[in-house]
Amino acid sequence: MTKDRPAEPMNIKVTESPDKKIEVCYVEDDQQLREYTVHALGRYGYEARGFPGSREFYYGLLQRPCDIAILDSGLPGENGFTIAANLRASSDIGIIILTTDEPYTGMQRQAGASGADAYLAKPVEIRDLVAVLHSVARRLRIGQRESPTGSWSLTPDGWFLITPNNERISLTPSERSLLRIVMRELDLPISREALIEALGHSTDYYLPHRLDMLISRLRRKVLNVAEQPLPLKAVRGIGFAFSPEV
Repeated sequence: MTKDRPAEPMNIKVTESPDKKIEVCYVEDDQQLREYTVHALGRYGYEARGFPGSREFYYGLLQRPCDIAILDSGLPGENGFTIAANLRASSDIGIIILTTDEPYTGMQRQAGASGADAYLAKPVEIRDLVAVLHSVARRLRIGQRESPTGSWSLTPDGWFLITPNNERISLTPSERSLLRIVMRELDLPISREALIEALGHSTDYYLPHRLDMLISRLRRKVLNVAEQPLPLKAVRGIGFAFSPEV
């Protein structure tokens, strides 16, 4: 997808589609690109709506919620990163940010600050975007209200941890923020800096041992209630990874 021309011809052949229609909102100020992408996503089986900016997008969400938001990072006024941070503070919808910046080593720090589930560098091919949409939908279990036996998950509002035995464990705001970021990236280590920023603190002033204390308390809580250990593991020199047994 580019702002000069569509990345693919309009006669897209649909090779696969979600099991049910997933609601997608696409926020992009370029009208031609926005209309093309919304049309293309519809051909792939998504229920897609387009918005030129944050004001129209927020109003659209009031009228009808969505499952996944695709945000252009370079929007005029309130940019995609700010919109993502606002969404993440009040909801658990999936968030994909499209950015003109190339991926860089500190991407996890940026993810922790804005709360996005995925980043893609523009221009983006439609099929690549669809693949990421599928991945985010599966990871967040969109449309699934409870955890199946044998897995760990969060309730849609994020305030309860569901154990493999379907025990519901209430979470504090800090525990909620911590689990939301580590459970989005199963088996992938998340840096301490990204976790601290996800908790709403600055790495310059937040003492590292406070993060260790938070995780230690959470582990004890889960063990006491569920009688099984929380699969949140320390990764030496990096941070922590949520690695449940398969």
